[in-house]
Amino acid sequence: MDDSGQSVAWVPALLQVSDPLFPTGAYAHSMGLEQWAATCGYRNGDDLLQFFREHVGPALARLELPYLRMVREAIVADDWPAVLDLDAEIDAWKWASELREASISQGRGRLRLLKKLWTASPEIETYSAAFVSGRARGHHLVVAALQFELLKVPNEAGLMTYGYQSLANFVSASIKLLRISPESGQQVLAEGLAQLPRWVAASLEVDRETVGWLAPAFEIASARHATAFSRLFIS
Repeated sequence: MDDSGQSVAWVPALLQVSDPLFPTGAYAHSMGLEQWAATCGYRNGDDLLQFFREHVGPALARLELPYLRMVREAIVADDWPAVLDLDAEIDAWKWASELREASISQGRGRLRLLKKLWTASPEIETYSAAFVSGRARGHHLVVAALQFELLKVPNEAGLMTYGYQSLANFVSASIKLLRISPESGQQVLAEGLAQLPRWVAASLEVDRETVGWLAPAFEIASARHATAFSRLFIS
């Protein structure tokens, strides 16, 4: 219990599934940053921070976090047709094949581990069955929503955690791509995390009718990554 008397039993498991040691394959993906950094001529931590402010933050606030919240709400309501509909919408938003396949690859890896660690979860089994039958795409965002509900993580804590992982993945990739030091990466991450509560709060105002974030230049750059002469990351 914390000082207010609320249970914090969910914290240890959340730390486990949020740790880089939890093998979802995220390390192999830059989630579009590799080609975008080359296109924009990114060189340092200031460039990465600009990327957070102009792309990652708005995408979290207007697209990723609202969908995460809505998927979890559908799971709580035991409305699996709605879960699958949202999964299909997420798939449609990721029209660049490399970003779409990266999301599915990470979702598949996380789902496999969750099934091994929490074998008695009916929600995990229901979604797994839909994935095996081809009715679910298996996007990482949907599996993350399942995970947060399984662990009974408070809603905003789940949104914060997903946002942290998104920022941290880009920082990890930038250490290879931009050759910034781990210390510089942590400084950028700290500045991004300072903005995260604002992005989370903004995401709570987005509903099904207004959800969306369109960044065509970024998507086009991501699509070009497949034919790049040399690559450090899969996506």
